[in-house]
Amino acid sequence: MKKLSINRLKKFLGKIVDHQIKSSLMIWGAPGIGKSSVVAAVAESKEFDLIDLRISQLAPTDLRGIPVPKENKAYWFPPEFLPVKGKGILFLDEINMAPPAVQGIAQQLILDRKVGSYEVPEDWFIWSAGNRKNDFAAVFDMPAPLANRFIHLEVDTSLDEFKSYALLNNIDDRIIS
Repeated sequence: MKKLSINRLKKFLGKIVDHQIKSSLMIWGAPGIGKSSVVAAVAESKEFDLIDLRISQLAPTDLRGIPVPKENKAYWFPPEFLPVKGKGILFLDEINMAPPAVQGIAQQLILDRKVGSYEVPEDWFIWSAGNRKNDFAAVFDMPAPLANRFIHLEVDTSLDEFKSYALLNNIDDRIIS
């Protein structure tokens, strides 16, 4: 697992986009350190759309869609929040907080870039993030078949990084100290 600071993560993700590397990424780190914010910043800097799905709040049918009868067959009607055109990042946040059934549907999306009759457009990246068990986050174990589909990145923070961020963003001095 590659370990990065939050600043290096941003640069690394930018290079992934620049080189059009479509391998799915899993970003691990403690709660509240800025994993989701970095993904949003990369999307903005590349003028990409961002669909940020808090996957832990979805049911399996929310990702797969619902079956619709047509000509004696069931066709899957995909959810409106999945991308159909353009370029962007489909960000499956809090993936390991999702129950195993939802992680199973996400696995198909991550591996095959499709689920049901829906296919992720070619110019979209699929990235995920989650918290680590050792941070006492309420997470499920990630099944090996899902974990094996990712390039894993671990994000650590430092006091110096936090101070730099806090000073640039006018965070109250009492919090910085």
